[in-house]
Amino acid sequence: MILEFHHCSSCYFEDRRPSNRIDPATISDRQERREFQDVVVVFVCAELYDGREEINEAVMELMAHSDMIGRRTIVLCPNVHLSKDNAPEKQAVALIDALELAMLERGFAVERLSFGYHKRFGMECNGNVGSIVGRRFYGSPEKQFLRLLTRLGVCLPESTPADVPNWARTMIERQLKVLHNRRETYDVARLMLNEQLDATGRSELWTVMLFEGERMPMEDYLSDLYRIIEDYPDVRVHRAMNLSVAGFSNAARHLFRKYPEAIKSGRLRIYNSRVSDIEFLLSRSAVLLAFPAKPKKHGSHAGEISFGIYCKDDEFARNLIHWYRAFLVDGHYGWIRTEAELNTVINALEEETFQREHEPD
Repeated sequence: MILEFHHCSSCYFEDRRPSNRIDPATISDRQERREFQDVVVVFVCAELYDGREEINEAVMELMAHSDMIGRRTIVLCPNVHLSKDNAPEKQAVALIDALELAMLERGFAVERLSFGYHKRFGMECNGNVGSIVGRRFYGSPEKQFLRLLTRLGVCLPESTPADVPNWARTMIERQLKVLHNRRETYDVARLMLNEQLDATGRSELWTVMLFEGERMPMEDYLSDLYRIIEDYPDVRVHRAMNLSVAGFSNAARHLFRKYPEAIKSGRLRIYNSRVSDIEFLLSRSAVLLAFPAKPKKHGSHAGEISFGIYCKDDEFARNLIHWYRAFLVDGHYGWIRTEAELNTVINALEEETFQREHEPD
């Protein structure tokens, strides 16, 4: 469950039109323009697998926020766009109902905005400490892991924790660790990378990103890749890049020109990736996957990591290699061996993008 708090001196909300992408039965009655003074607007998005545990976490956070800025009326506004893992509409409505009831039971005044409408709104925020706060509630590690496996296509969306494969369930019981912030995720990535580079014999490093970039992600990722290619001749790097993004397609061309021998020998292997919201690092026995927050000003997924999932286990790593090839690597093009092949792939992706953007509504 994701919540965004905005302490507003004033705000308004106005329903424009109902969404045509959700179950019509879940769309609430249309509301006229509503105006509020000195309230906390809470944008809320219910995610897949959310339940009572996440509701309790959200309530505790709302109460802590209230202790910090003073108790004010809560304006609940559904916002499905905060997550790619949003819950089905009926589940989302029920969870928002539960959140509203829990706040009412604790003595809060709550105003509920409509569900299922595109809204026009405006807000004036006070700018004080706590005026804008975002929180994500993961629930148990089991649910978080199931959310990841669903995104990877290992489990179906309607799966429960009991449906997790046996080889993955051991991670939940023993070695899975959910990382709740960017710094933890970067630290684990650096540790994994160093362990891999220090390993004896030929190593295989499977990566979409190298998790080094914070202020200038693309340059930092590539700088670390250059270091590996130049200083560690026994490490074979499998690198998937989203070649539909201009910055990465140009970076891929540069790699072919900068390291022709590494490309020719297969020590550096380049693939296209159609994934735009998962970062991935896989070494011999450890796996790290992270879901970054997509920057509004960029067309790529380079940016701040919102959370990661880390585990260390030989069997798990072996299985993930298969999903790396099937999920992160574009199987239509496969391993791109020459710059001519690279240019062909980039041109095809550019044409796909052009056709998609000019399709009639």
